[in-house]
Amino acid sequence: MTKRCYGPLLVIGAWCVFHYAVCFSVGCVETFTRKPLASVPSRGGLPGWKPTQRKAVADFSAQAAKLFDNMRAPAALLAGAVVPIGFMASPKIVPDDPRWLKRVKRMHYVIASVAICCHLTTVVWSTITVNKLNERSPPPAGSLMQLLKQYYELPWIGCNVNFIMGLLAFACLLVTFSLASVSAASYNLVCRPVACTVAAAICLMISIVNDGVSQGDGAEGGLRFGSNMLMLFVRYVSLLAAHALKGPRPLLLLTFVFAGAAIYFVVKIQTARDTVTGAK
Repeated sequence: MTKRCYGPLLVIGAWCVFHYAVCFSVGCVETFTRKPLASVPSRGGLPGWKPTQRKAVADFSAQAAKLFDNMRAPAALLAGAVVPIGFMASPKIVPDDPRWLKRVKRMHYVIASVAICCHLTTVVWSTITVNKLNERSPPPAGSLMQLLKQYYELPWIGCNVNFIMGLLAFACLLVTFSLASVSAASYNLVCRPVACTVAAAICLMISIVNDGVSQGDGAEGGLRFGSNMLMLFVRYVSLLAAHALKGPRPLLLLTFVFAGAAIYFVVKIQTARDTVTGAK
């Protein structure tokens, strides 16, 4: 009777012991044969794989408008300052002037025209761009530099190039004005210090511009518009040419024609001999 009562219970107990013993042994094997987390190659450690990080985008139209506003006010102020020194107070060409002095006085008017036109162009670029930023909001961008590079590269480079050229022309006006104003006896006493001072200032300004252009957004391998001032000017001309050929813009094409004609006439008046006495 005892065997018949406890036999099934013994079988069930033996089966339970065997089941839990197998589970325990499998768990021990997995525990002791599992690789530590440090030795398991993660996804980021695979060769050739780089994690994709999405940059947060935002609306930088207000900051972009402030940048263009910063260019507009100084350009308008300098354009008004060039008028007195470039035209109203400029010395007249007289028949007794030596040939080199006549050339200096002629270049004085040309440089003054270049300075005023560059500053006025800066004012137009900045004003129109600020208006467009307020009229239609640009798409969100990852940074302000990305917004300028993607949607407003030509206006931004145009503002900077014209503003810098206007500044350099304004500095050159100081040299030509001093040469044309002082007497022959004061050339060495006045003109040489003025010329050296302006040359030092021009070299410093170009060096500052080169550093700013080469840095770009400050990140390694980040966005930038050029490597130096010369490449920024080349980029501006190439963007203007591409913009002119992209659509029917005859006035922009005429800009290149008249600019080339101006360079030709400047070279011509500097190399031509004086045929009329007292003529400018």
